[in-house]
Amino acid sequence: MRLQDEYIQRHHLKYKPIYHIRNANIVLKLKVKPPIILNIRWHEPARRPGYYVFDYLSPNHNGYLDGNYFIQLGEKHYYQYDEYASFITRWSRNLDAIPVKSGQIKLAVWEMFLYCFDGWIAEYNLEDTMFPAADIALSNEERCNNIDSFLYHFESSDPTVSDIYNAEFRQYEYDYANWLVELIMSHQEAKNAKV
Repeated sequence: MRLQDEYIQRHHLKYKPIYHIRNANIVLKLKVKPPIILNIRWHEPARRPGYYVFDYLSPNHNGYLDGNYFIQLGEKHYYQYDEYASFITRWSRNLDAIPVKSGQIKLAVWEMFLYCFDGWIAEYNLEDTMFPAADIALSNEERCNNIDSFLYHFESSDPTVSDIYNAEFRQYEYDYANWLVELIMSHQEAKNAKV
């Protein structure tokens, strides 16, 4: 447990902490498909103060054709260390999107993978093989097991696809900012309580 978490818990405080991080990702579901990724990185150039870089990424439909799986939406935003917490607070209060919870991140990443490989899946008639993993009629656990089975199968039959998934997509499962999801959800719950 982080020291900040312990302090909040010990004193029974009701606010959600904001963490300074090296790298963090969250997936945001919008009213339109597909979801987007917010990536936050700490950049520390030589002989200059460090700063945070915020950018939004969207999966590129049929991105397998040119190897460009994600495209940047808009411009990158830069915040100094002392601006970071106030920006996160304002941003999370005004956000209209719904963040994907950590238990569903694997499923969201899989959906983005399918979106980027849509034409390839159709070309090789893999719909029956790959889409059951995205079947919302199944439980999250069953869907995750189907994804793992599919990836295990492709490690031996087509390691290129497996390597692409591990290098380009799975990275968004790592460094998932649960603290930021909780902060956003707490602000949304507060808004709903006022209504």
